[in-house]
Amino acid sequence: MSIRRIRVFPDPILRKKCRVVRRVDDKVKELAADMIETMDSAGGVGLAANQVGALQRVITLHLPGDEDAFVLLNPEIQEAEGEREIIEGCLSFPGYEGMVTRSITVKARWLDENGSKMKITTEDLFAQALEHEVDHLNGILYVDHLLAHEKLASAGSHIEEGEPHMHDVEVEVHADHSDQGAEPEEADIEVVHSTIKFSDLYSESSVDQMHYDLRQAGYVIDASKSAARKHDHVESDDPHLDGGVILDRDHSH
Repeated sequence: MSIRRIRVFPDPILRKKCRVVRRVDDKVKELAADMIETMDSAGGVGLAANQVGALQRVITLHLPGDEDAFVLLNPEIQEAEGEREIIEGCLSFPGYEGMVTRSITVKARWLDENGSKMKITTEDLFAQALEHEVDHLNGILYVDHLLAHEKLASAGSHIEEGEPHMHDVEVEVHADHSDQGAEPEEADIEVVHSTIKFSDLYSESSVDQMHYDLRQAGYVIDASKSAARKHDHVESDDPHLDGGVILDRDHSH
């Protein structure tokens, strides 16, 4: 198994439809294993094959609380019911999140890594993850579902030079080695410190390009333009101006 580079917006492969898996061979199993390692290294819930540069209908999921991740080949959503608004993120948009509309209940089917037929009717995070990842296989991104007038919001803050990489995450794991059912003592708790190296998953140039293109596409507010608009605001006691007005520079007096 190996960690693969995660493609980020606006990489054109994210807009391509993935091909149906005709045969579950060793190459497909290797791809799936690499995707699980990549997804887990990034702390993700789901990953689609085109996010790591492979145009095959393969997704992996690892829901919080589940011990193991699992593989879905040729996943198909058969029915979707209800509608809900929820904050969503994506490994191909590191550092951002946005409000989208997803179904409440989803009915789906797929093949597992052994070629066995699987089907499920589910809701909550499982349903959301299925819709999100199947969208990826069809070249659809979650920003396509942003609610009207909604913009992507930053999910993190800038790290100053000399500090850990902006995508590195410090993790502290507490492992309980006490007997089952017994009250753990301090000596039974092992604290493991680790760092998820997001810098192994993303290149600086691709992330910088993503920031630029997100602003150009209007998905996020350009901080410089936002600051300029603040300077254009003029305080006024005139009730008809509701406390202020935006001046038109070409027709100001």
